[in-house]
Formats: sequence, structure tokens, C-alpha cells
Amino acid sequence: MGVFVAHLGVFMFWAQLRPKPKLTPPPKPNFSAKATVVVNAETGEKSIYREITVSTKFAADANTLPPTPIVKATEFAADAE
Repeated sequence: MGVFVAHLGVFMFWAQLRPKPKLTPPPKPNFSAKATVVVNAETGEKSIYREITVSTKFAADANTLPPTPIVKATEFAADAE
């Protein structure tokens, strides 16, 4: 039992010595919304124009990896012959 506790203590101490990941700032939000209220001068009717913008870009261009080519099973069968 003592050997188990000793190993557990050593492994817990060793885990604390590993370098921690560096903190990076959170990414910019990919969502924005704007609203404009317009009043018709003749009728007094209010109109609300809403603009919602969502970006699908989640990562910077430098960090993105190129897509891997998809190999079909028929290509393997043709190479085997």
C-alpha cells in the first residue's frame, strides 16, 4: 500500500512540473446586430430595420490546415489489380 501511495505522490508532483498551456486571448465575436428605427413623416408609422451579420470564419488563415484528399474505395481496388 505504501508503494502505491508513494507512486501516486510522485506522479502527482510530476504532473505539476509540466509546462502549462499559454493563455491566448478569446477570439473576436463572429456575430453582430444593428437596428435602425425610421419614422415615416407622412403616416407616423415606425419601421425597424435590423441587420444581423454572422461570420463563418472561426480561425485565422495561418492556423487552418488544407483539406485532406478523400480517397475512394474503388481507387484502392484498381491499384491492387
